[in-house]
Amino acid sequence: MKFKYILIILLSTLFITKGFSQSYKINIKINDLKNTKIYLGYYYGDKTYVKDTIKLDDNGKGSFRGDSLLNQGVYIIVLPSKNYFDILVGEDQEFSIETSTDNLIKNLKIKGSEENSAFKEFQQYMIDKNAESSKIQNRLKVLDENSDSTQILKDQLKGLSAEVKDYWNITISENEGTLLGVIIQAMKNPEIPEIEIPDSIQNKDSVRWFHSYNYNRQHYLDNIDFSDKRFLRTPIFHNKLETFFTKVLIQNPDTLNRYIDIVATQAETDEEMFQYIIRYFINTFQKSNIMGMDKVFVHVAETYYLSGKVDWLDDETTQKLKEQVAKLRFNLVGNIAQDLKMETLTEGYARLQEINSKFILVYFYEPHCGHCKKVTPKVHELYQEFSRDEFDVFAVYTQGDKEEWSEYIHKNGFDDWNNVWDPYNLTNFRFFYNIYSTPTIYLLDENKKIIAKRIGHETLKNILEIELGKKDIAEEIEKERN
Repeated sequence: MKFKYILIILLSTLFITKGFSQSYKINIKINDLKNTKIYLGYYYGDKTYVKDTIKLDDNGKGSFRGDSLLNQGVYIIVLPSKNYFDILVGEDQEFSIETSTDNLIKNLKIKGSEENSAFKEFQQYMIDKNAESSKIQNRLKVLDENSDSTQILKDQLKGLSAEVKDYWNITISENEGTLLGVIIQAMKNPEIPEIEIPDSIQNKDSVRWFHSYNYNRQHYLDNIDFSDKRFLRTPIFHNKLETFFTKVLIQNPDTLNRYIDIVATQAETDEEMFQYIIRYFINTFQKSNIMGMDKVFVHVAETYYLSGKVDWLDDETTQKLKEQVAKLRFNLVGNIAQDLKMETLTEGYARLQEINSKFILVYFYEPHCGHCKKVTPKVHELYQEFSRDEFDVFAVYTQGDKEEWSEYIHKNGFDDWNNVWDPYNLTNFRFFYNIYSTPTIYLLDENKKIIAKRIGHETLKNILEIELGKKDIAEEIEKERN
């Protein structure tokens, strides 16, 4: 009886130890490597990092091990040749791997991890199917588009695609809830349903595009759980996030801001996930070269960083961010431009709000700026090309030498537009228009709303010619296509 109790206690202890292990151990054997270092790395966003390093023994064996569990995700085994293969680290973190360098995936043998065995099968299946697809596509390149053989090969591609789709769905079903199942599900893109368009609709292509855009916008991220931080350590999450915010969505600041808030709300339940996406948003739109994206940057900064929703910035960085936002807040595209009442060359005053024209250019320049010397004459040519009802210029000399300014204007014949200056910065124009270099251009509409900023002369010319009917937009699009 006593032996029976001891046995029960031992079995219970083994069960507890197995069920609640707080360490990892991944045994490795690479048959044709010995006495060499290999690395255990992991994905994090769009980068990879090294977690552990071991040296294989004379038999090509070694073990990655640690006293605490690894964060779950996709890890990589990297060889000295820089070749590598992926493994999954889920709940079970004690298993064995064996392979050979001549074909890392095909020769892969897994013990103690059903999930990695299934992952290996999935990878090999996709390698084989991609090879089949490539062969068909290469054959299509040399065939006549209208030949019977072409249609047969296209049908084969469709059949192959359907076969892969079925395999994915089966694998997801068989691995529901596991890291493998979650990853494959997330890799799936929305299947846009067909719609019937009445014959009376003329712009059928536009209707199809709008339907496709709306469906993608609403469903592209359906398979991403923003409360599941396992996604951070996969090679797919960052790409999904970036594709959605830079390619799927129209690059309109208000649209982007709306979906940033939706995604941020979904991620709030996991601190690490929330921190990653908020950092992604601030970095992406702070560095964007697309006009108007500073509005997105300001939104993220004010909504999350400066509102106290995040706590990972130090005081110095927070202060710098406040200053940067302050410089941008008043001159965002879509805002009404700050009014400027400035002194003219004849010691009178001109006021921006009193200029009545369909389009107004606020142009900040200085005579000796190398780029200004090239741009200012071209801007003046545009000024003379249009009537004052169509286009006017508020030309701001940014320096304090009146004699220099006067000489420059008269010498170059620039005395016919609104020439103004503010030598004592009474209007604080450098702050309101964020003037840190010259020339700086702001284009306003008739309501003094900023519609473009920091654009080049050619872009300015195209906007004016299209908006004022000097160019046909359809013809311009056709030129771009050709």
